[in-house]
Amino acid sequence: MAEKRPRTGFDSELDLRAIIYSGLGIVLVTAVILALLFPLLEVFRRERAALDPAPSPMPEAQHPRLPPEPRLQAEPRLDMEKLRARDEAALQSYGWVDRAAGIGRIPIERAIEILAETDRRIMKVAPRRKRR
Repeated sequence: MAEKRPRTGFDSELDLRAIIYSGLGIVLVTAVILALLFPLLEVFRRERAALDPAPSPMPEAQHPRLPPEPRLQAEPRLDMEKLRARDEAALQSYGWVDRAAGIGRIPIERAIEILAETDRRIMKVAPRRKRR
């Protein structure tokens, strides 16, 4: 008669049958819960639809109404495009911010060049630290 050797190692601690039954149990319980919830959700939908008022039969009520005066933005998308174009123009041109105070603006690309050049000059003048 063949002798059964006891399994050793990690697999000997696992009960494959219990794992499969647990997985099947979880799937079965989930399916039962879902089967009970779908009719309940349909009841909730019907109750919610009953609370909504019926649409007006008058054709005037079907047209969208404008908000009351004053209407601050008639075309918001067009206003945003104009604002961005104005901002872009300010970033790309020379001009005065406050002429009396002597504050002006320059194009952003030129400002970057000036800043990079200033940094290079500061790096040449600044003494180097000794590394320890």
